[in-house]
Amino acid sequence: MIAANELPSVLVIDDELGPRESIRMLLKGTHKVMCVDSVDKGLDLLKTEHPDLVITDIRMPGKDGIAGLREIRDIDPVVSVIILTGHGSLETARQALRLGATDYIGKPFDTREMTAIVNRYVDRSRLERRRSNMLLELEEVNRRLIDDLADKEALALLGRSSAEFAHDLRNPLMIVSGYVDLLSSQLANAKQNNGAEYEQATEYLDVIEQNVKRCCELSHMWQKMGRTELDRVRPTVVSEILDTLTAAVEPLASTHKVAIRYDYAANGTIIRASGPQLIRALYNVIANAVQAVKPPDGRVTVCCRRDGDKLLIAVRDNGCGMPHDVLQRIFEPYFTTKTEGRGTGLGMAIAKRITEEHGGRIEVQSAVGEGTTVRFAFPLTPQPFAGGVTG
Repeated sequence: MIAANELPSVLVIDDELGPRESIRMLLKGTHKVMCVDSVDKGLDLLKTEHPDLVITDIRMPGKDGIAGLREIRDIDPVVSVIILTGHGSLETARQALRLGATDYIGKPFDTREMTAIVNRYVDRSRLERRRSNMLLELEEVNRRLIDDLADKEALALLGRSSAEFAHDLRNPLMIVSGYVDLLSSQLANAKQNNGAEYEQATEYLDVIEQNVKRCCELSHMWQKMGRTELDRVRPTVVSEILDTLTAAVEPLASTHKVAIRYDYAANGTIIRASGPQLIRALYNVIANAVQAVKPPDGRVTVCCRRDGDKLLIAVRDNGCGMPHDVLQRIFEPYFTTKTEGRGTGLGMAIAKRITEEHGGRIEVQSAVGEGTTVRFAFPLTPQPFAGGVTG
């Protein structure tokens, strides 16, 4: 049974007892319903209770629904607002939509229609709040980075680490931006749908949240540059790294219309590693592979297996390949063959540095017209780790 404080909350503002009680009885048991008979009382509750949905009448004595709507939007720009409109108030309802109402429903209302519209717009509010909170998190990360820049004294280290950080942060932020656009589009079309789209919208939010978390991890690592606990290494389950990596790469592959085949055979394998750093290295290589191939025949394969006391990972693509002179400079910082604005020339340099810091090695095989293969080899944890494993 869902606790009362976990139920979706609905605030009903109407000076008539009948509509208030009808909605309260209709939603009883599935929603927390708060009913008031004036706009001012509703605004007070909005500030303290933060409901998921506001249902308000237009015509009320004193402050009416239109005036109340303006103040609702000042207090909470995200919450869904449904306008109750009687006969002859259609133009007023349209005015309310222009002022920021989410939708309107006529009096007397059909109970099935009311239930559907409540569920739909409660979901919308919750999705919008999640999206807003994640954007606030990103703003906070940016603020902390700017503050931290002012405190950095090792300028040489700052130059390298800030360039690498900008390179790494761009990838998850591109994913965040793309999924925010998709989500916003779905929410904008909510009025034409029956609410079934919210399952997919929630999946988009999951991807966004994963990449916001990744941005925060990268920010945290960057802020520790030059300090004693940079990139703490710990026993890490390889499958957890691969799962996170797969989730991060799929949106990029989808955007480029590139098929990725995963061949993972490392169940239960443990490696001593910094999970976020290892993901950085592998993501950079896979992203290069995705960008090197062309649809509809472009393919990338990621293989992982255990070989004795080593973990072997290979990333293969069937792209155009590289000539010998380019291959010789592949790990050189700031070297890139991509057009301006599409690459910094840091991805492979970062991958090599992280690999070597983990006691591993990286090698690249490529030829023009034959694609490219990047191979990693990492030493494994000598003995099984009993507890505290983290990815």
